[in-house]
Amino acid sequence: MENQLSPAEQKLFTIMKYAPIGLAEINETGDVVSLNLKGEELLQPFIARTGFDTSNIFTFLQFIDPVIVEKIKTFSQPGGIILINELYQFFIQPGDEDTKKCFNLTITKMFPGCIMVSFEDFTEKYVKENAMRQAEVDKAVEQGKFEIASGVLHDIGNAVVGFGSYLTRMRRLQEQDNVEKLGSLAGFLNDQQQAIAGAVGEQKASALIMMINGIVKAQKSNHDEIKKSITDQLNVISHIQEILNIQRQYLSGKGTQERKPVNLRSIINDCMAMLFASFDKRGIEISVQLPPDLPIIKGDRTKLMQVLLNLIKNALEAIDINAAEKSIAVKVTAIDKTLLLEVKDTGIGFDEETGKKLFERGYTTKSSGSGIGLDNCKKILESHGASLHIGSDGPGKGCVAVIEFQL
Repeated sequence: MENQLSPAEQKLFTIMKYAPIGLAEINETGDVVSLNLKGEELLQPFIARTGFDTSNIFTFLQFIDPVIVEKIKTFSQPGGIILINELYQFFIQPGDEDTKKCFNLTITKMFPGCIMVSFEDFTEKYVKENAMRQAEVDKAVEQGKFEIASGVLHDIGNAVVGFGSYLTRMRRLQEQDNVEKLGSLAGFLNDQQQAIAGAVGEQKASALIMMINGIVKAQKSNHDEIKKSITDQLNVISHIQEILNIQRQYLSGKGTQERKPVNLRSIINDCMAMLFASFDKRGIEISVQLPPDLPIIKGDRTKLMQVLLNLIKNALEAIDINAAEKSIAVKVTAIDKTLLLEVKDTGIGFDEETGKKLFERGYTTKSSGSGIGLDNCKKILESHGASLHIGSDGPGKGCVAVIEFQL
């Protein structure tokens, strides 16, 4: 067949044959006109298990989800995208977890009688993401079993390793992504549309370019999603590393329980410096009010800094990025033999029932929280003879966290 094609047709045939994703050209009844090498490779496990006849792809699509076939049959327009970048999960062998697959499908009608089905195997990526989510849940449970001095450092260290591994895999996926090559191909075909039309006809040339552009759009969407995931994970790692640095300082002191003079002004300034980028990015106004003659207290500087960082981050995360008023105020007041450190925000606040549960270990109002932060803070402060109180006037009315030190 290849010998009967013109040079331009042979070039297009070769491009489709060796494309990095499965491509099948079918008609309205599902009969396969052509199937490229990647498509044969992806369908082979299904053929081996079910005896699927590759002469008609509707059997395969029906097996994945009957709705797909229905969408193709009921698509009444002469051309256009029927399905784009949709993920489908299915078992090649029902009930056998080892045969579970996750395919990404894009279906485009070129013109009457010509429909292109592109499909990719996302199973490995899906399994890895699920494993990572489960690992995060397991890690949060495991963290609760250890003491603050060594347990937090160990578990968060494991989390950083896990995140690093996750990012490495994500980068590898991006390196293997052919979106730039496909984009270049689309540009080349657009430039050569007139020449291609002369070789294969205007209708087929336009249909081919529309198909390639659809594939490029789907690939670009996947590429952007991976890029966003990497950025989100880097932000998480950045926060974890801040706490790790504090814990390393603590462990380098061999966990001594000796209380030394601590300057709260210095701790507050260091916390503000560490979180400045987050405040600036979210557009949050920060105010710090300290008395000129701030009393010196005795305690463990690294652990007190861990507490304050936790409280300020909670305040930061409680403020909606689109809120009209976005501010956090840190205020220290000395009254007789008591020193009050207040962190007040204009965040989402909470109701009375939620307030009763804030210090329960494992309870959290965050979608990604472990529920051990405030419990740890309370224990650290109690070991310093201090107390922590957190209150809110209700949902939407902000929150106030008050640490009370006895001088």
